[in-house]
Amino acid sequence: MNRPTLALLLLLIAPAALFAQRDLKVIPDTDPAAEQRSFTVAEGFEVNLFASEPMIASPIQINFDAQGRLWVASSSVYPQIEPGQVADDKILMLEDTDGDGAADKSTVFADGLLIPTGVLPGDGGVYVANSTELLHMKDTDGDGKADQKRVVLSGFGTEDTHHILHTLRWGYDGMMYFNQSIYIHSHIETPHGVRRLNAGGIWQFRSETMELDVFCRGFVNTWGHHFNDYGANFATDGAYGEGINYTFPGAVFVTAADSRRLLQGLNPGSPKHCGLELVGGSHLPEDWQTSAITNDFRAHRVCRFVLEEDGSGYASRQAEDVIKAAHGAFRPVDVKMGPDGAIYIADWYNPIIQHGEVDFRDPRRDHVHGRIWRVTKKGSPLVQPQNLHEASIDELLTALKSPEKWIRTHAKLQLKQRPRTDVLTQLAAWMQKLAKDDPSTEHQRLEGLWAYQALDEINEPLLLELLASPNHNIRAAAVRVASQWHDEVSHPLALFAAAVRDEHPRVRLEGVRALATIPSSQAMIVGLEATRQPMDRFLDFAVWQLVEDLAPVWIPDLKQAVANNDRNSKILQDAKAHPKSWTFAFEAIPNAEVAEAAILLLPEADAETSGRLVELAAQRGGSQLLGNLLTSILPEGSRAEDNSQVIPILKSFLVAMQVRKTKPEGDLAAIEQLYASDSPEVVALAFDTAIAWNVASQDLVRAYASGEKELPPTARVAAVRALAKMPGQPTSKLLVELIQSDTTGQPVRLAALESLATFALPNAANQTAVLLAKDGNTIPADALLAPFVSRKQGQVRLAEALKDKKLPRDQAQLALRSVRSSSQASPELVTAIQSAGGLTEGVRQWSDEELAEITKLVAQSGDPHAGEAIFRKEALNCFKCHAIGEAGGNVGPNLISLGASAQPDYIVESILRPSAKVKENFHSLIILTDEGKVLTGIPVRENKDLLVLRDAEGREIEIPQESIDDRAEGRSLMPDGSIDALTTKEIVDLAAFMSKLGKAEEFSIGNQKYLRSWQTLTYNNESLRAINRSSNNTVAAGHPSFVWKPIFSQVDGGVPLAELPVYHPHRNQPQFAYLQTDIEVASGGTFRFAFEGPEGLSVWFDGKPIPTAQELEADWQPGVHQITLAINLGERQKAVKMRLLEEQSTGRLATAAKK
Repeated sequence: MNRPTLALLLLLIAPAALFAQRDLKVIPDTDPAAEQRSFTVAEGFEVNLFASEPMIASPIQINFDAQGRLWVASSSVYPQIEPGQVADDKILMLEDTDGDGAADKSTVFADGLLIPTGVLPGDGGVYVANSTELLHMKDTDGDGKADQKRVVLSGFGTEDTHHILHTLRWGYDGMMYFNQSIYIHSHIETPHGVRRLNAGGIWQFRSETMELDVFCRGFVNTWGHHFNDYGANFATDGAYGEGINYTFPGAVFVTAADSRRLLQGLNPGSPKHCGLELVGGSHLPEDWQTSAITNDFRAHRVCRFVLEEDGSGYASRQAEDVIKAAHGAFRPVDVKMGPDGAIYIADWYNPIIQHGEVDFRDPRRDHVHGRIWRVTKKGSPLVQPQNLHEASIDELLTALKSPEKWIRTHAKLQLKQRPRTDVLTQLAAWMQKLAKDDPSTEHQRLEGLWAYQALDEINEPLLLELLASPNHNIRAAAVRVASQWHDEVSHPLALFAAAVRDEHPRVRLEGVRALATIPSSQAMIVGLEATRQPMDRFLDFAVWQLVEDLAPVWIPDLKQAVANNDRNSKILQDAKAHPKSWTFAFEAIPNAEVAEAAILLLPEADAETSGRLVELAAQRGGSQLLGNLLTSILPEGSRAEDNSQVIPILKSFLVAMQVRKTKPEGDLAAIEQLYASDSPEVVALAFDTAIAWNVASQDLVRAYASGEKELPPTARVAAVRALAKMPGQPTSKLLVELIQSDTTGQPVRLAALESLATFALPNAANQTAVLLAKDGNTIPADALLAPFVSRKQGQVRLAEALKDKKLPRDQAQLALRSVRSSSQASPELVTAIQSAGGLTEGVRQWSDEELAEITKLVAQSGDPHAGEAIFRKEALNCFKCHAIGEAGGNVGPNLISLGASAQPDYIVESILRPSAKVKENFHSLIILTDEGKVLTGIPVRENKDLLVLRDAEGREIEIPQESIDDRAEGRSLMPDGSIDALTTKEIVDLAAFMSKLGKAEEFSIGNQKYLRSWQTLTYNNESLRAINRSSNNTVAAGHPSFVWKPIFSQVDGGVPLAELPVYHPHRNQPQFAYLQTDIEVASGGTFRFAFEGPEGLSVWFDGKPIPTAQELEADWQPGVHQITLAINLGERQKAVKMRLLEEQSTGRLATAAKK
């Protein structure tokens, strides 16, 4: 039996902080020089202090203005103002007047603010994100102080102080972009209507016209957004671990409200990142151009990612850190390129971060310090400072040719401030001077197009020229501009159609998204053309989203065409001509209206597409259509002989009934004819369907369930399950007989118990109590308890049945463990099991004094290496629910940088008091269904139709909203008593390991791409015989007896040999162990791998042996490929470490898309 036990260890990294540990003061040296001495800086770079306290404190965001001054949003009040405290947060302006790379002047531009989370100079003043409002503040008398304040937008949500409006920045297009996070619900009134964004996302705002739109939706806490030289957008998330995210108009990411499909980031398993700047320019080396710089503030790092084109999107790999600090208060939260070409880092400076997990009033919070660090390339000339605020129009136009993105962006912003007529005249003349066929001027012409966009002036001839550029990046950028001008350019549909047919996938993606601006069926027809060219995950999502965006127009048109059998309908003609493309569209939406069209396309479709269409029609169709499908799968029906069609139709009938309460018209009892099918799966589904439709014949079902009529085992289980809907004495008697029968298979007995519990819960409880008490019972306790743990009143009834029962001690221990692991253990049942089994020990309750003592021991004697071994113990099963980087489960939080973000006292309490508090985004929900089932899990996503939970096993459970009777917030999914079997020393070592994660170099996930998720071959005699009969080649080729189980690498990337099952194929030969992993390739090419020592290893790629060497090479095409290792334990003593050499590989691995 699998124990969740420690598996949900940090579903709450969050402590009450009420014990003696309150007095612990592990405060790093606050001297900036001490902090700087702890820095490890990227090779060839150096760091200097630009500004620190008392000049600034707690900087949240930084941005430069056109004069080269650095503006800082500063909050010493965060995370929450104290009762009676006067809000005095500030907007600061820093200047380096002597050009020595350090600020020597600080001006308080505005004070008396409450947690300003963003600052952006522009439009003659400064924009400030201030709680529910976006403000514009001005200094009208030149004294450096704001004396005019205007509310630009209001109505932004304030549910959480670190989720409110933030990350203000100007775009390449002259528009402003800003973000909000998961718990915020915003309703903004504008002159163009109300704009709404529930949960996270990125806004796009044209300040001069007050046009506000949602650019993309989702993310948990996206405190980073920037664009590359061609306008491609990227974002980071400070509370979700997927590294760099490629985004585009209409993109949807994790946590987006009412979403049914999500995009995934470019670096799954990566730490959480804050801030983002795509750097470049003349000061930085060539290999840093368009690198993405962001901050792992938990692990005290400033990170660099290398971005490379990959199909319609991008790939990202982590490179050498810009800064890695050993100082516990270094908290980089924002990053910007400066006007001198240097990289500026805002260091919030605090040993305590976050507020969801850490007490608002924790005395270790720092409210007075803060730094700005400046990173420069040694020996490289800095950029000559320019005061663009005072530049002429001609100088600003010349600045558009600059290699510095900062200069180009601010030049366009300044052009907006100059007399419009003069600017347009000179801009047109400047454009005329640029050669149209010179590649070196192509990007300058794009900057000119963006200048027109910033000025909100349509230039269609220039747009058409760039849409025909030989450079696909410029074509894609031009399509994005065209989408903004869609209602003012000539023939926008034709422009976007050309983009959808472009040879490059990124241009096609932009074309597809642009079509969403033209609400017509013709736009839908054009957009689906993209499905007939090579697709990748970004394009697939873009088309999928287009289908949803245009559904209000194309669905009625198609429905009318089908109803009238209109042969002249363009949409129906296209659907019949391209059924595969339209099947993609039908599957993208939940609407029932497409069912009739799906059937209409069957004569035109190939076999694979036909199967998809039939399944879709069965799921979405009305009663008449479902009746026709039922007839087609019955004996003598058109599909009766093809189980590949019968099975999905039956499954779809169940979905239609569960989600829509819809069943076929006609003789539903005819479904029982399928009980005689030669397919066990068809038989099982037939029973399930008959019971769902309430047409099952009781006598016939009982005959099959009892075994009187012969059935395959899986089908008989379905027949027994069907009895749940046939309450009464004959059914109860049969079910009890099956439960009590030692000669009946275990699956049938458990199905009988589940069915009996449905309508006779006390009787089922009595049967279970008898089995638990019975000597020699072979049914696992967790299986016997499952019907009661997940059912209303189930645990109470079982507790009553256990009175006066005596359980074998081991059985009682297993039952108790099962109940506690359910996350909703009934005290009555826990007590009853303890009493019946003679168990006196309960869940240990840890005192404040014990927690304080253990925390002290962690610092004094904790062994993190021993703690990692404890974390990896199979009995504790931590990896089942927690990942460290890319390796592990996804039920609980990723622990990749836990030690750098949480203090040891909080980690200790999280281990010993699992439900003291629950980590943000990991609160469980308890759902009571209309069938009396109790389901518990972490919410994954929810819309008006469906709630999806992730349970303690990592499974996603889909629950129709209409089936939910009640819901309540649950506790942590980590069971109580998980670590009670550990000694104090083991607990200390375990906490020591966690406190080092992401903090100590040896317990940090570095930049090298180790293969971390493996499977190892479990030992059994049949597998040994299979290997004996041939050789290790059998392991790579596969064998029916082989059973593989997951194993994950250590933090350092190695798989310990001691944890691998050992095989001894031949008496006179060495012992072996085996590892295997699957590699999914997105872009084909050469892949280079390296071992840290190839000794004792034999290697197979895709089942073929290859010569073992320190470095290996594979030429792989897109798809899934397999690596198998045989480890000679006589020749090898050290852990197996294998990594992908990303920088030497031309191919790219896939990032799994989430639908």
